Amino acid sequence: MSTSKLIASAAETVTAVVTAPQMSAVRMESPTPSADCDVHGLCHHLLNSIHICRTAARKETWPADRVVTMDQPPWVTFPPELLTLSQAWAAPGATEGAVEIHGRMLPAALGAGITLMELVVHGWELARASGQDVTYDDAVLEAALTQVEQLAPGLRGMPDGFGPEVPVPATAGALDRLLGLSGRDPYWKP
Repeated sequence: MSTSKLIASAAETVTAVVTAPQMSAVRMESPTPSADCDVHGLCHHLLNSIHICRTAARKETWPADRVVTMDQPPWVTFPPELLTLSQAWAAPGATEGAVEIHGRMLPAALGAGITLMELVVHGWELARASGQDVTYDDAVLEAALTQVEQLAPGLRGMPDGFGPEVPVPATAGALDRLLGLSGRDPYWKP
C-alpha cells in the first residue's frame, strides 16, 4: 500500500473516532494518555499537526509562529481537515523531494511517515480519552511502527516529542509496541 493510501486509511480511522457518539460526550478538560494535555489540548495539537503536515505535502512553508485554534467541536472540525490532509499527500509528487516541517528540510517520504505517525498516535489517544477502542489497518500500524522505531531515539525527551519508553510484552501487537516506544501506556484508561 502506498504511503498516501496509508495516510488516507489512518485519517479515515481518526475521522471515525472523532465522529463517534462517545466523542461528543467527552468533556474537553478530560484527561488523555498524554500527561501534558487534556482532550482540548490534544485536539489543538492534532489540528496544528494536520495543518503543518498538509502544508509540507504541498511543498509550502508553515510559519513558525502560526497557530490554528479549534472554533468548532472535534466532530465538526476534523473530518474536512483530515480529508484535505489525505488529498495533499495523494497529490502527484507529494512524497517526492523534500518538505519543510518545523523549519527543517526533510525527505518528503519522512514527512509522510511523520504524518502517519501523528495520526496513529493521536487518534489512539483521542479514542482512549473518549472511552473508545480503535483499530487501524495492519499495514498502517506496521508503517507507523517503523517510523516510530526510527524517530524515537531523537524525539525522546524533546518538547512535543516522546516521553520515556513504556515497556510492553515482547508478544505485544504493533500498536502496543508503537505506543510504548512513543512513551504512551497502551493500557491507559480514563
